[in-house]
This record gives sequence, C-alpha cells and structure tokens, in this order.
Amino acid sequence: MRVCFLADGSSVNTRSWVEHFSKVLGHDVHVLSMSPPAELDPSIDVRDLSVVEGEPGFAGRVANLGKIPRVRKIIAEIEPDLVVGYRVPSYGFVAAMSGFHPLVVVAQSQIIVGLPFRAQKRIPVRMTLRRADLIHSWAPHMSDRLVELGADREKIFECPRGIDLARFAPRDDGADEEYSVITTRSLQRHYRLDVVLQALALARKDVPAITGAVAGTGNCAAELEGLTRDLGIDDRVWFAGGVAYDELPKLLGSSSVYVAAVRVDGVSASLLEAMARGCFPIVWDNAANRHWIEHGRNGFLVADKGPEAYAEAITAALSDRELRARASEINRAIVEERGDLSKNMRTIETAYLKLVESSAARSVRRS
Repeated sequence: MRVCFLADGSSVNTRSWVEHFSKVLGHDVHVLSMSPPAELDPSIDVRDLSVVEGEPGFAGRVANLGKIPRVRKIIAEIEPDLVVGYRVPSYGFVAAMSGFHPLVVVAQSQIIVGLPFRAQKRIPVRMTLRRADLIHSWAPHMSDRLVELGADREKIFECPRGIDLARFAPRDDGADEEYSVITTRSLQRHYRLDVVLQALALARKDVPAITGAVAGTGNCAAELEGLTRDLGIDDRVWFAGGVAYDELPKLLGSSSVYVAAVRVDGVSASLLEAMARGCFPIVWDNAANRHWIEHGRNGFLVADKGPEAYAEAITAALSDRELRARASEINRAIVEERGDLSKNMRTIETAYLKLVESSAARSVRRS
C-alpha cells in the first residue's frame, strides 16, 4: 500500500507511526510536513513544505490554505492508495481540501476533545469530517466529541497508536529512586507545568528528599525555571530539556512517580510510556485518563485543579512503596493489552487496507 501522510514531520508521534508503517509493515510511505521535518528512516519519502521560495510568508491556517495547490500536485505525483491527515484542524483540513479519496483523518489534536472553540475553527473541522472516508479516533471520549462536531459515527474507527513496548520495557524491581517525580509533557502553558512545580514545592514539606525531573521543551521553559527559583526548589528540580527518545526509557525507569496536570487530552503517549516503565501515574481526572487509570488502584486521578491536591497525591504515592509496586504490575498489563504499538498498528493497517479495497471496488463498479 502506498500511503501519503500529511503530518508534522518533527513530531515523535509522527515518526513512530510512519517508520512502523514503512520499516515493520513494509508499506511505501510518503510524508508531507508543513514544519521542518526531523530525520526519518531513509525508506520514507519526506517533503518539507515549510519553506517554499516565492510562497507568501503567512502563518497558521492562512499558510495552510496557501499550500493546498502544492499538496494537490505532490499527491498527484505520488499516486497514493491512501491519504492520511494526522490532526483534524490542520493537516486533516489540508488533506480534505486536496480532494483525494480515500481519505483518513486522524483525531489526535487536543482541540477535538477540548472546550467549545471558535466558529473559524469549528467550520473547517466540520468540513474535514464530512469529506473523510474514515475518521480515526484514539478513544471513546474522542469519538463522542467527533460526533458532537458533526462526524458520522459509522465512519469512526477507534484504536490508539500505542507505544513501543520493547523500548519501554519493564524495569528491574527497586530500580526507581525512592522520592523521584517526573513529568514528560511539553513546556507549554496549557500543559500546566507550573501546577506540577508548585505541587513539588508543597510536597517537599512532607517529603524533604523529593526530587523532580522535567523532560521536554517549549516556549515556557525560561518561565518555569524561574518559578523553581521563586519556589526555592531549583536545587531539587532538573530541567532535562529535549531528551532523546532512546534515552527516555532510562529516565522514566529511575523515577517513582509520573505527574501530568493537563486537563484535556486524547490518549497520552507520555502516560502510556510512564505506565509501561513502572512509574506511578498522577493525572487529571478526565475521560481520557479514566480510560487507563482507576483511582487508588493503578494511579491517582486528581479532581481539583490546584497544586494542593497534586501535592497530596504525590506525598501519598511516595509514602506507599507497596501501592506503587502493585500499580506497576497492573499498568504494564494494561499497556500490553491496549497500548501495544505493534499490535495496534496491525489493527490500524487492517482498517486502512479494508478502506482502500472498498474504495477500489466502488471505482470498478462506477466504471
């Protein structure tokens, strides 16, 4: 199958997906990226659409609209069996406007499951969903939201991408540092890393030996580093920056507790990676996280958005090694059952091949 992905070529999530489709499943994969792409496997044809000589230097959706004619031309050159738009409001919209069928749009973006958004975003989302032949959703709460936005439920295919379980293997018993906390979400405002840092400062009163690792990059990095100084925990918190994907399992494996305070999510690969490596998860109480975490059994769900509630949860988790050990076993089993990249990619491949075959059959009947 020749597949053309319209997706952010700099994203780790894109990389895991397209490289698996190419290297493991053996498909002919092409990637069209509107941001400078990372280096992908040589088997993948990557087109960088971020800078084109003579193209107007607009930003956001206006820039996306300006790239549609070029996208159409490239897709015509590639002659794919299938086009996949990864994220509905951006790449999915451009893919839909290309006019190519069969078309899959993937609802990964937080905007899909977030609060009601402005009409100028809602309109292109509705247009994209109407034009898609298959709408790929990560989880039930996202499927429900897609229907609210106008999607035909019969077009929705539900399966998370998952994570590489061989890379994020179980760690040895006792490998975690007793009082270590980690967060691996982006350093952007809506991820609420300030709440996590404030919680660490509060938890330190009860757990003086607590340490924290912040693994990620984003436009709030300097602000967050300044906050640790203001809170007096800059000697206890390590900003690891953009950790190489090959190094992330080691960092997670030495951490006791994983914390994320983001209130709106799809299926968080960061959460699944932490669960697979044995970190005890403390996350916001929302539909996305309830799909994976049962409060008090294999993690804590925090219903209060303030740092005090997170601090209380962190203190409780660090104080109960037996709870963390039991949760580690449960979480590994959950991710192996529902979050295995290899198994889930086979399921995704089957759904995509079925779409291509049915589209080809319809074309034959019409001719």
